[in-house]
Amino acid sequence: MLSNMNTPSKLRNVCLFGASPDTGNRGVTALCHSVLWHLNSRDVERLTVFDHGIGLRHDTVDFGDRQIPIQRCGAVHSRRYYRAACLWNIRVATWAGGRFNPAAKAIRQADAILDVSAGDSFTDLYGQPRFQTIVLPKLIALEAGRPLVLLPQTYGPFHSEQSRETASRIVRRATMAWARDTDGFIALKELLGNQFDPLRHRCGVDMAFALPTIMPGNLPADQTNWFSPAERNQREVIGFNISGLIYNQPESAVKQFGLQANYRDLVNTFLNWLLETTNVRIVLIPHVMAPTGNPESDYDACRQVVSQLAAEFRDRVAICSPDYSPSELKWVIAQTKWFAGTRMHSTIAALSSGVPTASVSYSLKTRGVYESCGHDHQVFELRHLGNDQILHSLQESFLRRNEDRQLLSTRIPAVVQRARQQLDDIVEFVSPASVSRKGT
Repeated sequence: MLSNMNTPSKLRNVCLFGASPDTGNRGVTALCHSVLWHLNSRDVERLTVFDHGIGLRHDTVDFGDRQIPIQRCGAVHSRRYYRAACLWNIRVATWAGGRFNPAAKAIRQADAILDVSAGDSFTDLYGQPRFQTIVLPKLIALEAGRPLVLLPQTYGPFHSEQSRETASRIVRRATMAWARDTDGFIALKELLGNQFDPLRHRCGVDMAFALPTIMPGNLPADQTNWFSPAERNQREVIGFNISGLIYNQPESAVKQFGLQANYRDLVNTFLNWLLETTNVRIVLIPHVMAPTGNPESDYDACRQVVSQLAAEFRDRVAICSPDYSPSELKWVIAQTKWFAGTRMHSTIAALSSGVPTASVSYSLKTRGVYESCGHDHQVFELRHLGNDQILHSLQESFLRRNEDRQLLSTRIPAVVQRARQQLDDIVEFVSPASVSRKGT
């Protein structure tokens, strides 16, 4: 069917599920910011982001000299069905036309619904309540008849056959479904079966590779000095991310993830080796900003590490502000000569900036991201290796940083361009005029 001349030629009204702009997890926020930045640059007029708040609220996302207006709307999985923000309430209201529910109304008016599932949460690994939180927005979009795009993410694993069937039904009905690495693409194709369509089902890269970089406006004086070109040429700055999830409760982490290595000892030993054998400065980069006392807090873990260092080393170690946005954290990371991290999106910020980067990983998802950069030789698995092996690997990675920087300089620009291009492809594929031409 040919497009009607009155049909809009571009996306004007987009909703985003699965990542909000101000979570404590800077990796999830980075996914949201990457999408908002790109859609705003493509002149999308209304951007609605679903979060855990109440009602419809107007807000802006600050990118330094550029502020992006958005509207935020509460959408949560809850047994308080009478609340407008309850996903079940939104679902029923959508069936009824959406007039009396702001979320349902926004969904029904959208040109497209984008869903990223926090990047890695389209799984029943975290239990059925969490799985329902992830799948309900997708079902609501499909039942509302709106184009649903599953942005680059992982798929599975699914322990329950019922969960797998639900996921299969969703990806088959979605307008587009993207995986963020080759392993995820294989899982996606298995869910699709004989309904795989190379035009609609694609292998991409993590969207955080397209995140813009912004210099913090409140950089402390000592770090301002550290990052000056003259100082960085005389004394290198090294970046390091510590996962509070593993560092703060090591025994629990060993049981939960099946770790062979003692993460706390590994971190302390390696940082002391750097400080004792080199003259580098170290900036610790927290990437999950949970409240003080919460075992997820990277910032708490960083402070604990510094407190255990010898007094003679402490003036060479700084902790990055927990108030920085993902783009500001990325700027700090980009100033480093080498980086190592456990939170995956902290390492993506480094890789996408061309910084030689090692990952001390406890999850399968990291290797796929590194493979997309041809850098998977720098993933060191806590589940499969002991302390001595990982310590040696980190030392070797640091010592070959200049070689890896050259390697990344030939590969990363194409990965960053791919991250931007996939969003262009999505915008083009689901624009009203394009949908009309395809007769869908």
